[in-house]
Amino acid sequence: MIKQFIKLNLAFMLTLTAGCGTDSAGKAEKQEFTPETKAFKDDFTREFIKSPDETEDGYYTFVSKTKGYTMLFPVNATISSAAHDYQEDYFETYNFGESVDEENLSRYFTVTYEDKPSTRDIEFNLELLTEHTGYESEFKEIRALDNVIYYGKGNKELTHNETGKKVMFYGYFGYIQSPKDHKGLHFFYQTTCRKADKPCEVNEQVEEERALLMMKSIQF
Repeated sequence: MIKQFIKLNLAFMLTLTAGCGTDSAGKAEKQEFTPETKAFKDDFTREFIKSPDETEDGYYTFVSKTKGYTMLFPVNATISSAAHDYQEDYFETYNFGESVDEENLSRYFTVTYEDKPSTRDIEFNLELLTEHTGYESEFKEIRALDNVIYYGKGNKELTHNETGKKVMFYGYFGYIQSPKDHKGLHFFYQTTCRKADKPCEVNEQVEEERALLMMKSIQF
């Protein structure tokens, strides 16, 4: 099942381009503190946001529909309702994206979570990462919040869906495993020029730091 959903979600990524008061004073106060961020203004995305207060600068806390984990979530990213699916408390997959118009950048994410015995099979899960990213090097093992992250990165030149031009995609991905139970999560992050016919500059160090920050923030 996870293999099928990763294929669907990666295909989706590459086709993307682009307690309350009862009186009026209380309502006005609530509206005043509503964040003007894309994540909070999007009805579907807002369902996953724990609080309108940023957990870290530029990030909210995302709460899975399965209640199986939380992680940092960019304040200007939105989740695709069409590409979200979950089953009870043991499976969830979804895409989300973020556009930075002034830098002509787009960032695409795919996350797939499972709470099953198969998550303990590291070799199998790393083979999935290899198959769907083309990554052939050794995965770097990182420990964070009691989790083990198997991390890789790579760049790939692909054809832009609308213009047909060749553009570079910069990818950062990992398998995050909980050592305490059967919870595991596949995390894929790609960034590229939002419009292929306009120049953009990808700061690979900054993008990698963003990817690792989010992976390390995952709490099962």
